[in-house]
Parts: sequence; structure tokens; C-alpha cells
Amino acid sequence: MFPLVRYFSIASAITVAVAMIAVTVVLTQITTEQLLEEREATNVALTEIFSNSIWPQFRDHINDSAELNGDALCAHPQTKILSKGVRELMRGLSVVKVKVYAMNGNTVFSTQASQMGDDKKNNPGFLSAKTGRPISEISNRSKFSAFENEIFNVDVVSSYIPIRNPNGKIEGVFEVYDNVTDTLAKVEWRRNLIIALVGLLFALLYLGLLLIVRRAANVMRRQHLQIVDAKSRLEGANAKLSTEVMMREVAQKELIDANEQLVKSSEELKAAQQSLVQQERLATLGELTATVSHELRNPLGAIRSSLYLVKKKSEGMDVDIERSLDRAERNIVRCDTIIKDLLDFASEPTSNPEKIDGDDWLRQTLAEQKTPDGIEIVTELGAPGIHLSIVQERMRRAVVNIFENATQALAENSDDKPRRLTIRTAAQSDNYEIVFEDTGPGMEPETLSKIFEPLFSTKSYGCGLGLPTVKKIVEKHGGSIRYDSEVGTGTTVTLILPLDVAQERAA
Repeated sequence: MFPLVRYFSIASAITVAVAMIAVTVVLTQITTEQLLEEREATNVALTEIFSNSIWPQFRDHINDSAELNGDALCAHPQTKILSKGVRELMRGLSVVKVKVYAMNGNTVFSTQASQMGDDKKNNPGFLSAKTGRPISEISNRSKFSAFENEIFNVDVVSSYIPIRNPNGKIEGVFEVYDNVTDTLAKVEWRRNLIIALVGLLFALLYLGLLLIVRRAANVMRRQHLQIVDAKSRLEGANAKLSTEVMMREVAQKELIDANEQLVKSSEELKAAQQSLVQQERLATLGELTATVSHELRNPLGAIRSSLYLVKKKSEGMDVDIERSLDRAERNIVRCDTIIKDLLDFASEPTSNPEKIDGDDWLRQTLAEQKTPDGIEIVTELGAPGIHLSIVQERMRRAVVNIFENATQALAENSDDKPRRLTIRTAAQSDNYEIVFEDTGPGMEPETLSKIFEPLFSTKSYGCGLGLPTVKKIVEKHGGSIRYDSEVGTGTTVTLILPLDVAQERAA
């Protein structure tokens, strides 16, 4: 606990001592300045009496004697007359010495004859009085030459006062030494009495405050003990509560972990169920596709043969069936294409992957494609020398499918903006990317989310297996496909294929 009483007693004692010193200094300064002001006023009045009564008789003598030395001044007859007049004027007063200075600083008169002729032109008191400002100081002299004799251990106030003529012009300087020994003793006695009384008051205040602080310290000590006891009990309760909170947090964490595991297991189970359902659907679709395709191709072949015979037999006959036969032929080709899509989706590659140069293979594949009129194809193949390991015919099917989807979207777009398909390649880390970027109409987010679902299609023709087939081919090659589309801007398709890491990159 903080030792309040000890620190307060020390700090208060220091404060009281500093305060007493300050009071003593201030009182000494005040009493000294007051005494100086009183004596200076008295000496100014005495100087006025001197200038009115004695100065007119000796003005010419003072001015004429300004350049005389001490011996000449002492021997001058006017000096004795002036000395007598000054002594009579000062009789009964506390004045112990008088000096008169000419304007050049020469001491032309002094009640102490040995000081006549002294040069005081640089004396600060003389210079101040010469400018018209009286100045005084108090000092203690162990030995001082007065009018009649020497006095010892005396306190005197010396005042330098300008002597003015009736017109106010300064004609000399009058210095008066006033004996204030008795007055100063009385002032010091009063000052010491005040200091003693103030000291007594400070002591009483100090004792009173010390008693109050001691009592407050006792109260604080009791309260501190109570607080320590309460704190101890509170710490025990906090420790118990912390243990309970920790146990609860552990239980809550275990519950959260179990819940997260349950959610994760549920999601995995859901994903597994969806994957199983998807696999079952795809397996069923594959089996159905193989059966239906086989069963449909034979009738379609027979129909195509029959149409051919009808077309041959109708040649030269006056019958208008040419357009009908062409329409039937186109629909047979359409059915054949659908069967081919079904077989592509259901079939698995039987050939082994081949190592090829990606950009060269893609350039050749694109060169084989027919581009609809009005569509600009831009190729930026930027990964020369990059090798892939692919089943060429299967990957060609994927690229052609994406190419045809893009050109069909551009051909059907009615906007006035340029119809352009940009195809570029790039090597990113361990992947080879093929990017198809068109300026077509784009797709809504809802449509974009369903494009890889089998049998989903936005076209009036086809069976909706084109993009699922592409996705299946790319994934079988260990890659992935990414679709980005914005309505009114266009669609970007990115095929990401792994590099053939066993093949070094060409220089």
C-alpha cells in the first residue's frame, strides 16, 4: 500500500520550507523597497530645500570650480562657507554625509574633505541623476565617515538627486547619505515578527493536515484490506468461472466441429448422390444412345436409299418433287448428325494419346473449318513449341464444337457491331490454354449455369449434348473448361489442358 503519511509529511515539510523562504525573500524585498522609497522622497525634499536656500548663493562657485582638484577645492574660501551652511541645514536630521557634483562629474563639495575632487562622471548613480532620474540604494558600512566623527556598523541610504534651477534645468547632482540603522532595525524586527507568525500558521496548518492525512491513511488502510479480501474472493470466483467457461468453450467447439463435420458429410453425401445419379443417368443415356443410334441408322440408311431411287426414277418425269426430296435429305442428314452426337457423348476413346505441338495442331484444325460469311476469324497463337498429349480426333471434336457454337451465335446475332471470333493460345504454368472469344449476343446467367447439363439446349435443333461432350472430352484429358459470358458483350470459352511434362519445351 502507498505510504501516504510518510510522503505527505516529507512533501509538506519541503513545501512549508520553500514557502517560508519565499515569504522571507518577498517581505525583505518589500520592506527594503518601501524604506528606499520613503528615504528617497525625504532626500528629494531635502534637496529641494538645499536648492532653494543654499544653491543660489553657491551656483557660480560650483560652476567655476568644476575643473579644480581636491586641494584647490579644500582651500577655496567658498568651500568653508558652503560646508557651514550644509551642516546647519542638516542639523537634527539623520543625514551623515552630503556631496555636490558638477555636471562634468567632479566632486566639488563633500562633508568629507578627502573626497573632494573625485571624478564620478562614470558613476551609475551620478549618470542617472544627471538625466533627471533620482536613484537610491541601501548598504551596510562597517566604518563610515560622518559629519563629526566616524561611525561603525551603520546602514545608510545613498541618494543621487538632480539639482534644478527655477526653470527646471539640471545644474548639478546632490548626493545624500541617510543613516537608517535604527529604522532598518525596526523594519527587520517587524519583518521577523511577521515571518514568525506566518511560520506558526504554516506549522499549525501542517500539523492539522498531517492529522487529517493520518486519519485518511487509516481509513484507506482498512478499505485496502477489505478490497484485497474482496479481490481474493473475486479471483477465486473468476478462476472457477473461467474453468466453467473454458469447459463450455471446449464443448461448444466440439459441437461446432461435429456440426461442421456433419454438414461436410452431408454435402459429400449429397455430392456423391448427385454424382451417382448423374453417372446412372449417363450410363442409362449411353446404353439408350447406343441402342437407339444402332436401331435408327438402319432405317435412315433404307430411307436414304429409297430417296435416291425415287430421285433417279423421277428424273425426266414431269413431277415437282425436287424440293420435297431435298428437304427429306436435309432432315436425314440432321438425324444422322444427332445420332453422331449421341454416339460421341456415349463413346469412350479407344486410341492412345499422341504427343503433338499444340499451336501447329490447332492451326491445322482451324484451317479445315468453314466460316460463315460476314464473320472475322482472328488467331493469336502465342505458345509455339508447347507439346500436348491428346487423342487428336476426340480433341478435334471438342475444338470444332466450340468453334461451330461461336460462329453460329455470331451468324444469328442481329446487332450492328462487328462479328469477330478471336482464338488465342497461351502457356500458363503447367497448362496450355485455348481461348475462344466472340462478340456475339452472350448468355443470361441462368442459361450459363445449365450449359453442361445433358439434353439442355437453347437451339431449335440439336439434342443438347454438344457442350457436355466437350466437357467430357477435356476432363478425360485431365483438363477443364471455363465459360464467361455477358449479355450484349459476348462469350469467352477457355479450354485448359495439361502440358506434356515428359516432353521438354522446344527452344
